[in-house]
Amino acid sequence: MKKLLPLLTTIFFGTNVAFGQVNPVNIITTEEGKVIRCFTSEKIEEARLQNPDIIERRTKLNTKIKKYSERNKHFEDAKNILPVYTIPVVVHIIYRTNNHNISDTRVYEQIQVLNEDYRRTNADAGNTPSTFAGIVADCEIEFCLATKDPSNNSTTGITRTQTSVNSIGQTNAYYSTAAGGKTIWDPSKYLNIWVCEMGGGILGFTYTPGNAPNGADGVVIGYQYFGKSGASAPFNRGRTTTHEVGHWLNLEHVWGAGNGGCNQDDYVNDTPVQTSSYGGCPSHPQSSCSSNDMFMNYMDYVNDNCMNSFTSGQKTRMRNAITVARPGLLTSQACVSAGDDAGISEINSPSGTICALTFIPEVTLKNHGGSPLTSVTINYRIDGGTTNTQAWTGNLTTAQTDLVQLPQQTVSQGTHTFEAWTTLPNGNADGDNSNDATNSSFSISGGGIPLPFQEGFEGTTFPGTGWTAINPDGDITWARTTIASKTGSASMFMDNWDYPVNGEPDYIILPSIDMSGSSSVTMTFELAYALYSATGYSDTLRIWGSDDCGQTWTELYEKFDSDLTTISSLQTTEFIPNSNNWRMETIDLTAYSNSPDVLIRFEHVCDYENNLYIDDINITSTPITSSTIADKERNILRVYPNPTSGILNIDLELAEKENVKVMVFNALGQQITQIIESDVVTGNYKINMSDLSKGIYQIKVVVNDETMSKKVLLK
Repeated sequence: MKKLLPLLTTIFFGTNVAFGQVNPVNIITTEEGKVIRCFTSEKIEEARLQNPDIIERRTKLNTKIKKYSERNKHFEDAKNILPVYTIPVVVHIIYRTNNHNISDTRVYEQIQVLNEDYRRTNADAGNTPSTFAGIVADCEIEFCLATKDPSNNSTTGITRTQTSVNSIGQTNAYYSTAAGGKTIWDPSKYLNIWVCEMGGGILGFTYTPGNAPNGADGVVIGYQYFGKSGASAPFNRGRTTTHEVGHWLNLEHVWGAGNGGCNQDDYVNDTPVQTSSYGGCPSHPQSSCSSNDMFMNYMDYVNDNCMNSFTSGQKTRMRNAITVARPGLLTSQACVSAGDDAGISEINSPSGTICALTFIPEVTLKNHGGSPLTSVTINYRIDGGTTNTQAWTGNLTTAQTDLVQLPQQTVSQGTHTFEAWTTLPNGNADGDNSNDATNSSFSISGGGIPLPFQEGFEGTTFPGTGWTAINPDGDITWARTTIASKTGSASMFMDNWDYPVNGEPDYIILPSIDMSGSSSVTMTFELAYALYSATGYSDTLRIWGSDDCGQTWTELYEKFDSDLTTISSLQTTEFIPNSNNWRMETIDLTAYSNSPDVLIRFEHVCDYENNLYIDDINITSTPITSSTIADKERNILRVYPNPTSGILNIDLELAEKENVKVMVFNALGQQITQIIESDVVTGNYKINMSDLSKGIYQIKVVVNDETMSKKVLLK
């Protein structure tokens, strides 16, 4: 075959989606026609044009990777054997015609190629010139087709989706089921590879860590170039995927991150500097920039049969990127397979705060295995005490669940933990112990602590007695710190600087507080927060209240972006506030002044920005006069769910039988409906609001000469 040379000309490549700008791309001429070997740089540019803050985000991530690399360099050098990193893979095949719907065999071939190339067991490894023999490396990275989907159901690791979208890989539809593609599986646990019709001569593309638009963090390969059997020569040995996965693991092209030239660098010390890409199958040696070029590196553009190696420096860069930018891959259980595999997927009760000492536990049992589940032992205990067991029998097929009630339990007031786990599915050893167990923290409320309430986080125990922390993703969450405070030596904070993902909520709930006997209640706290990005991103702080032991919550406060910040300038280093960077926030809690058992919940949602600090929480009240205490102290009104989208529940608990009038008013003060009832002690009234306009409504309940009211959001 003739030597294939890259053309140094550019063309304009238009997509089926209007991005506001088209990007010039390098093309390669082969005997089979013109191709675009790799479209990664152009896709990253496209993403940055749509959202310039990606540049800042990528810079921040690179800083973290660099810090990790410097900190671990000597440790890595001293180790003789590194752990092999195994990456679960899901291949989404999106086809418009049967020709696009490649076989399972092609998928298996591609996974084998990835394993051979990244472990340097490829048959053509011996073709590496002796010049580079000292720097080529086994990357000790392996790939496996997923055996479990994000819901822990069994899978082949291959999905198939028929579409009507032409050249779907040129659009953003490939990663959206609603648009005709396939929605991404959790990218923190899977390498997603979309195989589809690309068009325009594109072989493939991906995004380096931190550069992907939301939902697109994976690799996209043209169906003609995936696997080996029937793939299009000269790109028929699976190396297009090897190349793009290298980008996904933070490698640049060997000639550098830009358009070429001896001043460009790929940030890897042992890859020779070269001026531009190579195509075809050059003979060694080829040189530029005063050194021999490593054109046979997987991150160049030569034909598949002329690629054969990664370097030690590339190995280190990829492994560091996995550890820092994609750490969830290292703990993912997506490749674990078992026939007999059961687990407790959720504890429905107890959780949160319970208003009774006695409760009936309820758990969700799930069959994670490939075999029908007919029997299992459910184990449970409270506060790490005696383990109790209950035998379950039934018939659950793969991924089916069953709600199981356990014997009634009685505990004391305070904070507790409930654990439940399975053993002996179908009488056999469990094939995957990682999904057997779950636990729940809960509190038994016997009435709130009296006002005033104060917390400055000076005690070393965090969270304190009666507090509840909820960390859904098991990662960074609310913590105590002594690096900053408004007063004293400590505060509570969220470490957004090091938080690995965005969109994750974390909660912390104050102890139950008795606000009854108050004519007004006010909460204040000190806040310090700074942004990292100029636009488009912000962490969010919300505060919620509940007077029904956490069954329903009402939003009291929400701030983000410039409303949340307490310092006007962007902070591109970790934010540690000084005494002038704090602001006092005030929330009116008078709506709960009749309630003896009120929970206040702080919610933080991470958006990968900068640190947020809370200090000096104070809740104070103004007592009501003695003449009104007797009437108010035991008349309780609960309204839920709030917000609501349909049926609204109104619960009443009165000190004695009374005549009651329940009224609903809109934001203009117009009465929507009313209910009148005599001789009420307790009552539940259901009002259907689904036909009303969205907005704020006021619920008023008149009990003799007392009026109780609550506001409700209809969404």
